[in-house]
Amino acid sequence: MVRVASDLAAGGASLAVGCCTGADAALLSAVPGSVPPSLMHCFAAFGPGGEGAGQFSAIAAVQAFAASGGSVCWWAGGPASVPLRSRLAGRTRAVVGAADAGLVAFFASPSSRGSLFACSCALSRGLPVVAFPVGFPGAELPLLGAGSWVPFSILGGFKWAKTQAEIFL
Repeated sequence: MVRVASDLAAGGASLAVGCCTGADAALLSAVPGSVPPSLMHCFAAFGPGGEGAGQFSAIAAVQAFAASGGSVCWWAGGPASVPLRSRLAGRTRAVVGAADAGLVAFFASPSSRGSLFACSCALSRGLPVVAFPVGFPGAELPLLGAGSWVPFSILGGFKWAKTQAEIFL
């Protein structure tokens, strides 16, 4: 995932990431070594001191990214009074809302709700979606409607291709 992010950044693309352990934390740790801080924007569903964070929040990675000069939108999913699950969904909407070229998602499992939700949000905006299955075959990626995943990258990615029938709905 760091290679994908650094390749995108080398091409001048900016990146928007969330605040969870796993792919988000790995990408945040790539700054400033592989990705310049100015090209990465983090959306955190918690506050700068870690208040409101959940079990899978990458507090230290987000704080280190902020300390390196990275841009963090704290409480991206709403204030502390909003339940964490709702804040995470709002944060995902904010991440996808910041995207202008497409979504690259890293699925930790075929049942990754957050990645699936991000893909659905991106498709609803008409953005292309590329997914990388981590630790499982691409054939197990969840379906996003009428269409299929087609091989896209030499790095093991898959792009969502809508069926022609869905395109004309």
